Amino acid sequence: MSPLCLLNNENMCAKSSTVETLKSDTTVRVAYGYDWGTMSDNSALIFWHVEGIFRELRKEFGIEFEMFSLGGRDGSIYCNICSQLQSADIAVFDLSTHNVNVAFELGIAVGAGTHVFVLRSNHYKRQKRSFSDLNGILEYRFTRGSGKLKFEANFTRSLTEKLIKAAVDKIATFQGTDGQL
Repeated sequence: MSPLCLLNNENMCAKSSTVETLKSDTTVRVAYGYDWGTMSDNSALIFWHVEGIFRELRKEFGIEFEMFSLGGRDGSIYCNICSQLQSADIAVFDLSTHNVNVAFELGIAVGAGTHVFVLRSNHYKRQKRSFSDLNGILEYRFTRGSGKLKFEANFTRSLTEKLIKAAVDKIATFQGTDGQL
């Protein structure tokens, strides 16, 4: 089934073949949305934290795990981001800086049915009246020190559980189609 276009109200996504190809392999994909203009090392620390989880899971499952930053490659940046989110198994968003573009990407991910994780640094104050409709989504607050992140809620366990589920689903789908992994 071809994914619907979530941005232009067209019947089908212009990149539906790309999305379908990416969804049909065994790679578990994590999209990462963050404020590119921030001069903080939070983005890199989050990326490395997730990569550490991937290293353990690669050993266990023998499949590839990939994290990529959202962005435009060609044509419409919105179309690219939308197709990236539709092809992702999980999406992680750092809303620490209250960037409206990242919040928009989060909305696309929710609309695409992608499982989302919302992160927010305790080093940034939550702005009054910003993103008030996100109150129903669990927010993983974090601090950083000595080059490491510390999460208040167990982000690592929650993400690992979702990654394992995605890996098991991918393997089952692949084995169901071809019979071999």
